[in-house]
Amino acid sequence: MADISEKQFTVITSTGVPLRGDIRWDGEATERQKSNLPIVIVCHGFKAFKDWGPFPAIGRYFASHGFVSIVLNFSHNGIGEEPRKFVEHERFAGNTISLEIDDLKELLNEIDGDCFGLPFLDRSNIALVGHSRGGAVSLIAAHEDERIRAVAAWSTIDHFNRYTDEQKRRWREKGYVQLHSVSSHKIFCISTALLDDVENNAERLNIVKAVEALRKPLLIVHGTADIPVKIEEAERLFAVSDKKLTQFVRLDGAGHMYGAKHPYKEESQTLNHVLDITTRWLQTHLLREV
Repeated sequence: MADISEKQFTVITSTGVPLRGDIRWDGEATERQKSNLPIVIVCHGFKAFKDWGPFPAIGRYFASHGFVSIVLNFSHNGIGEEPRKFVEHERFAGNTISLEIDDLKELLNEIDGDCFGLPFLDRSNIALVGHSRGGAVSLIAAHEDERIRAVAAWSTIDHFNRYTDEQKRRWREKGYVQLHSVSSHKIFCISTALLDDVENNAERLNIVKAVEALRKPLLIVHGTADIPVKIEEAERLFAVSDKKLTQFVRLDGAGHMYGAKHPYKEESQTLNHVLDITTRWLQTHLLREV
């Protein structure tokens, strides 16, 4: 077993809101490596967070296989200083896709500026691994930012505007949508900021067009039994992708989170399979001479 080192960080974004995350790496690998270690940034999806379910284990897995892993909380995901409690209701309500894309770019700026004090970071060799909505955010960010070299999209949506006209009418009429499943202690709301963002920035936030224009290695992983995000969405992304740079893995019978649950008390063999596939793909595209 690798000796995994871990460091927590907080970045104050340009909006003044903290962005928190965990950096992990193999301490022995930093001694063995003549060159610096590539970076894998892991992005959670909607209603998730860096300490949800398997995400800490995912960070450790990538760290044990030759990468520096960064697992982050998006700044408006509702988690505050306590890592497993949804307490930031107003920030959660005001979150948008554009804010999450900006979070990734601000994190890249911190890496560029060597603000983490880790001399073994290979700042020219960065990949994103995103799940569900986090995968779509990763695809837009990778399309826009040349600092990202590769993207792995797990169980990823192909469009952000997922609402019927009637849902949007009621949303705007009330000014918010209630969510009952985020916290057992309090009902959370989503304001119309999210709806405004996906409608007003429809061109920028077009996931299919971002994939069509992406000229970077892309891994798409999706389960055939995914209920929240049907596999047809992954198929549409693959259909427009550059086939020379894209690998599409269909997982027969796998669900949205590959069998992983919160809390993550028992390993999921399906998730371990996804991690193995993704790690070998990352090693191909990041652990090579550049």
